[in-house]
Amino acid sequence: MKLTFLGTAGPDQIPSPYCDCPRCEYAREHGGYDKRKRCSYLINDDMLVDMGADLMVACSMHNVHLRNLKYALVTHSHHDHFYPQNLSMRRLGFQQSEMPTLVFAAPPSVMMLLDAAGIRDERIALARKPVLPFDHLDLPPYQVTALKATHMQAVGDAVNYLIDDGRKKVLIASDTAVYEDAVWPYLEGVQLDQLIIECAVGVNTSFAAGQTRHLSINGVRTMLERMKEIKAITSDTPVYATHFTHKHCLTHREMNEIFQDMGVVCAYDGLTLDI
Repeated sequence: MKLTFLGTAGPDQIPSPYCDCPRCEYAREHGGYDKRKRCSYLINDDMLVDMGADLMVACSMHNVHLRNLKYALVTHSHHDHFYPQNLSMRRLGFQQSEMPTLVFAAPPSVMMLLDAAGIRDERIALARKPVLPFDHLDLPPYQVTALKATHMQAVGDAVNYLIDDGRKKVLIASDTAVYEDAVWPYLEGVQLDQLIIECAVGVNTSFAAGQTRHLSINGVRTMLERMKEIKAITSDTPVYATHFTHKHCLTHREMNEIFQDMGVVCAYDGLTLDI
């Protein structure tokens, strides 16, 4: 399995065009790994997890095309994870040949945004597959489990995806705070080959409200410890952090130094993992 990070930032990217904080100014000056687009993940070349507002430019920058896309999995309805106009570009007229059918799996709140955007499924070869927390999806060759995310609790339909291609298993744990008790049995003994985990609250461990919907470095540590207890991961499982925010996270180099003792590596835009 191959996984490409098309973006590794939160909702206002890094640097934010409206911000002059030290984090954003550093990114403007130094560029490189410190410039981050909003999160999206490409599995092989046929499955996309989240399609936020930066998807088009991310594909251009990282030499990625989506002609072979069979499946799109969306976690929740925030704009950095789902931007409906990305789908409208599939319509004949924006390219020279008809697109293959795209299975679009997402929670109900995402489907409502799709309806509000006025997108007609038949015009863009879209096959909807509504998803609720703890649903199982058969998307050959993938078996996908939607885990309940601790995020958007007032809506209650945000999910993370556990993806198994028959050889390797990867969990993309974003956006979420520490999982609720109901989630852990689904991960017990799964022996992940790769864990992608968010750290949106970063070093701001005193921001209690933020950690009801995202993870700080303390939350990441708690998640890793619990996953090791239930044999979802081991000390040798590769773990990459993502979904960084300029308000709460340090530079790429500084975050890597903080994560080193946890065995976590900071992802960056354009990084490709061979799992």
